[in-house]
Amino acid sequence: MSEQQYTLTPVSPADAAKVATVFRAIYGDDFPMKYVYHADQVMREINERRLAAALAFDEAGTPVGYISMYKCAPNPGLWEGGNLLVVPEHGSSDLASMLMQYYLQPQNLPDRFSDGVFGEAVCHHYFTQLTCAKSGFTDCALALDQMDSSSFREHRPDSDRVACLFQFMEYSEPHEPVYLPERYAAILTNLLAPLRKRNFRQSTAPLPDTGETERKDDYYESAGTWRVSVSSSGSNWGGFLDDLLHEARRRQVKTLQVILSASLPYTGDAVELMRQRGFFLGGIFPRWFGADGIMMQQMLGKEPDYEGVKLYSAAAKTLLEFIRQDRGISG
Repeated sequence: MSEQQYTLTPVSPADAAKVATVFRAIYGDDFPMKYVYHADQVMREINERRLAAALAFDEAGTPVGYISMYKCAPNPGLWEGGNLLVVPEHGSSDLASMLMQYYLQPQNLPDRFSDGVFGEAVCHHYFTQLTCAKSGFTDCALALDQMDSSSFREHRPDSDRVACLFQFMEYSEPHEPVYLPERYAAILTNLLAPLRKRNFRQSTAPLPDTGETERKDDYYESAGTWRVSVSSSGSNWGGFLDDLLHEARRRQVKTLQVILSASLPYTGDAVELMRQRGFFLGGIFPRWFGADGIMMQQMLGKEPDYEGVKLYSAAAKTLLEFIRQDRGISG
């Protein structure tokens, strides 16, 4: 193929139907987020400021690529990058890198002020991890067995789950303190070191004896993944965790993640009760609540698929080894 010139433009009502053209070229009609096949639903997400999306057109005006950012964190100042698509005929071009760079420019985001952008790179290949690393993202957390592999035709046929690497680029200064559980202080400090300066403190306070647990739930039934973001815990943290695990088993959840705000001075005690119930470290979710979040995780019903996890950076590989040790499994 001769060198192509591409035009990148935000999705508008005039071309929203072409989003489905790009998805069908790669996934047919099997992509799990069905709104991408419906122009009106795409535009509703954009108009309600939950989605920012752009299409790439070749010189003939054919849609050949797509990139999107969306909001799913408790902090409305965070954008998640996802769905970077290039149709197969243009896979050898530099279009993927062009699309990646598009939303790394804050001026291309709908919100003028953002705290950062994150991505969750699949770990059955290196491309997204490598591209993000070269673009300045920091590797922060490893979510084991997060996704069902059926959406990824190229994944190993002997595994039904895919891990994801949480990568982050920071745009603003953090102001909340970061209370570090003693058990995880070193690894979390190292993960946050490439980002902007934090006010690290040791977690020494006991769990509260009053109040209610404040949480935000994201339940992805088709993927078997449940993510619970806890901005503060109440007086019955242990009972809350027991109820959460009971409900996860009732729902037949395969991967349960709890993200605990690191601005809470009692993160140490909270984490210890989680470990007693089978949770282990996933890493840090920077600015998840405005403050950073400590991600703990648990697989229900099976061991994580360690062997299928392909990681590019030394930091990510070190984190995986720490996670295995945290579960009592030497790598």
